[in-house]
Amino acid sequence: MSEFDDLLCDAYRGEVLGEAFFRALADAQDDDTRRETLRVLQTVEARTAARLRPLVDAAGIDPGDAPSATDGARMAEAVEGQPWDGLLRSLRSALPEFLVKFERLQSLASDPDDPIMAELVAHERAIDRFAQLELDGRSDDALGVLREHLESFPRAGAH
Repeated sequence: MSEFDDLLCDAYRGEVLGEAFFRALADAQDDDTRRETLRVLQTVEARTAARLRPLVDAAGIDPGDAPSATDGARMAEAVEGQPWDGLLRSLRSALPEFLVKFERLQSLASDPDDPIMAELVAHERAIDRFAQLELDGRSDDALGVLREHLESFPRAGAH
């Protein structure tokens, strides 16, 4: 596979993992507000994965969704008892590595301005901004960043 294909496959698998991770955390969450926040994060990841899937299919890549989803659920179990601030800090510390890969993927795309590539990079920045605002105690603003992202990149086929 080419570097582009490798990065695309990794990006897709990461989104599937992220969706499963946030779903499992939301399912285990007792706090209604945090559960809602985790569901929005789950939606961001799911929507990004859905956008990437046609590119993965067009490249003839079999990403093997099941292991990524299983890994996401296992990761959620491992951090389930972690304090909210700790989870957010861990999330923020992981994001830069993914962002670099997503930006590289975008630069290798035949059309770097492709809306799917733009959304991939934008979603990672939105999650980072969300986590920072949440850590700053600005939960309403934090959730607003995620919702604004979802409105900026509506579901495929939505008007």
